[in-house]
Amino acid sequence: MNNETACIVMIWSQQAADVVKPLISICIVAAVIHFLFWINLIAYPTVRQRSMQWLYAYLATDLILLLRFFLLYAYRWSPICVPHLLRTIICYCEAILDSYLNLLQSYIVLALNICRYLQVTRTYDVYLSSNHTIIISHFLIYILPLLYYVIAIICYQLVLERPPGDACDLIFTSISMQIIFLLFSYFIPVILTLVFLLLSLNYIRNTDGIRTQKIIDARLKYHRQLVIQSVVFYSLWLLLWSPYLLLFPFYYRHSIIGSVTQILSYVSLALDPIVIASLDVRFLRAWQSTWNHLMRYIRSTSVTPVPAAILPKY
Repeated sequence: MNNETACIVMIWSQQAADVVKPLISICIVAAVIHFLFWINLIAYPTVRQRSMQWLYAYLATDLILLLRFFLLYAYRWSPICVPHLLRTIICYCEAILDSYLNLLQSYIVLALNICRYLQVTRTYDVYLSSNHTIIISHFLIYILPLLYYVIAIICYQLVLERPPGDACDLIFTSISMQIIFLLFSYFIPVILTLVFLLLSLNYIRNTDGIRTQKIIDARLKYHRQLVIQSVVFYSLWLLLWSPYLLLFPFYYRHSIIGSVTQILSYVSLALDPIVIASLDVRFLRAWQSTWNHLMRYIRSTSVTPVPAAILPKY
């Protein structure tokens, strides 16, 4: 039988299925939380702000990661015979998307902090005055990493690994490429993110030339809010995403170490909407309003009127 035209049913092996099973419950919970988050985003105009576009881009990558997981999970559990060409395309998408989207999140977080720094240090709205620059930044962040994967595959610096009964993955052909990938996917965006965060905090803390105590107090209040938001968000990001980004170039995705880092990353998917919503009072009000509407609906449906008895006429 010609391997180029062979039709093969792609089914998880027992070992691979055991690795994937813990992720199913996490992804279902994450999908429900994201659904509730985006419902609030659609329903309440107060949370649809231009200044929050990087957070929405970050959460959109979460959604794509969840969609990828469910589609590929169903694809490998369904007894569908897949032709060689389609199987190869799906395999490349499976291998590239996970790493690509995680790399995107590193630079989306960096872009968020750069814009936050400019918002703090400038007297104008950077999202209005630099709208074209931000659009170009979106385009570059999404396109350049994808071009990197395409070029690396064409130049045989990345090789597709297709173990039978398991997920497809990308394998680096040299240690130097592993280090370069790690440098650009993790260390550069993380270091720059921390630099811009510290610059923002230093600017807020600096009260030289300000004579009004009211302005100083307002700036210190904003400073405390910024510290709390940044510490919580980036601590969780570094804690839950860093292991996956750091170990991806060196370990197969469904190895023991790779599986643990994947579980941590999917836990982060579930926590992201909760963390972002809890750090912004506009989201807290939207969630509270949604909860109140839900409770009123439940109470109205649970208390059903008892029909009066129909008495016979004499």
